[in-house]
Amino acid sequence: MKNKIFSFNRCASLIIAAALVLTAPITYGQSFVEGEDYVTLQGDAVILPDGRVEVIEFFWFGCPTCFRFEPILLAWDKPGTISFKTVPAILNRASEFHAHAYYAMELLNLQNQLMQPFYDELHVKRNRVVNAEDFEAWASTQSGVDAATLATTTHSFAAMTKVRQANLLAEKYRISGVPTMVVGGKYRTSPAMADSFIHTLEIVEFLVEKVLAGQ
Repeated sequence: MKNKIFSFNRCASLIIAAALVLTAPITYGQSFVEGEDYVTLQGDAVILPDGRVEVIEFFWFGCPTCFRFEPILLAWDKPGTISFKTVPAILNRASEFHAHAYYAMELLNLQNQLMQPFYDELHVKRNRVVNAEDFEAWASTQSGVDAATLATTTHSFAAMTKVRQANLLAEKYRISGVPTMVVGGKYRTSPAMADSFIHTLEIVEFLVEKVLAGQ
């Protein structure tokens, strides 16, 4: 099935959101407005069998706003009601390879170790890594990593399957820019809508409560 290539236009426009990061803690009891702070997707909300709500961040390693959002997400004190996962979006040819790279990391249980260094390689060192050869050269600089195996895994059947599944999920939720957050399969928000990273997380937690309340 041919991969759908999503518009790249919004990623560049989201860079402005990075300047709006707040340091205040997340506050509760706020009301947010549908159509302004979030949108409602078609279909029913889903609560996982363990009683939690899945929150998905659609991202691209090459997106500057995703790079700036990543430390905020890592520092986020997530409520126990949230099951959080990241899914790469296909925006262009480079992002398609980066999706394969992400799933190679995941398949080898290296995503927690390598995601931030890979972001840094692209955005701090400004080193373009757009194919398996580049990726292996970068991975060889990472302690304890079998670079050849990691690079080979980018084009494994398992990685290709996961990329196709990610593409279908992005189509289902109509992802047109990154970073974007989907809550319980029912709501979608983003730093572009929220005007700041912290505000985005406030909205996400608000939407999780809506899902749990059956709204």
